[in-house]
Amino acid sequence: MRAENGHPLVSVIVPTYNRGHLLREAVDSVVRQTIPVWELIVVDDGSTDDSPAQLEALHDARIRVVAMAHSGSPARARNVGIGLARGQWIAFLDSDDVWLPEKLELQLARLPSHPSARWSCTGFDFIDAHGSPVPQRSGLPYEPRSGWIVEPLLTFHAVASLDTLLVERRLLTELDGFDESLASREDYDLALRMAGRAEIVALGEALTRIREHPGRTTKRSSVADLHASSATVFRKASLSMTTRRMRALCLRQSATQLVARARLLSHDGRHRDAMAAALRAAFDAPAFPLVWRAAAGCTCRAVAGAIPH
Repeated sequence: MRAENGHPLVSVIVPTYNRGHLLREAVDSVVRQTIPVWELIVVDDGSTDDSPAQLEALHDARIRVVAMAHSGSPARARNVGIGLARGQWIAFLDSDDVWLPEKLELQLARLPSHPSARWSCTGFDFIDAHGSPVPQRSGLPYEPRSGWIVEPLLTFHAVASLDTLLVERRLLTELDGFDESLASREDYDLALRMAGRAEIVALGEALTRIREHPGRTTKRSSVADLHASSATVFRKASLSMTTRRMRALCLRQSATQLVARARLLSHDGRHRDAMAAALRAAFDAPAFPLVWRAAAGCTCRAVAGAIPH
């Protein structure tokens, strides 16, 4: 199972920054894959802990380590990895997560059953910092949805988690990889763009373990800022939609995210920022009643806050 040019069949990209205490476990889960025809590209985003020493200790010809100046951008680190990848397929793994040994083999085995598919995802579950199972904290349970999944992705009825993906390298090249201008949610943005370009094969098995711990990247972002990034992704998606209904759906999803941001900021006393978010939501979806209820609530809290007690 090798690509025709003799290159590895799969290139695995692992971006990392100061995750020395978890990095080796992630790398080991790649080494234990039941197919041997892979290469692992670890992109170190300027770590200052013992990550460089751990990476230097890896003695496997299939593993390449790329050191870069700290950018704070996982999207940039992953794009560096994509640029170096030689495999026909590319998989992504965060340095705090792990795969089950048969993850890549099962995905490669299922893809031929859907010849038009150019990417694949799997189920996933959650573990804590010590590797013990923990329940899913939010969102709908994963259900495998194959084929064209743009609308289910937009409405969160389909999930294609980045750590579960196996993607044709040519598809990533066509889409110019990750959008480095996004502060976060660049993985969701990429999934939406891939869903608009190609069908997917979704496996039902939970083959990826996502680690919930205080140092997880999304934990370091404020919830309000995550809502803002999500709104940006939805507005961006609206520009590529070919029907009025799908454009309206994207903008309504953007407005929903901005309403959530406005409410959080309003309760924190950041009334000017809250109103700005509410007004942007009204611009995106002026006929959406939720927007005007949120704007009214933000206005009331701002007025109440300005009244001397």
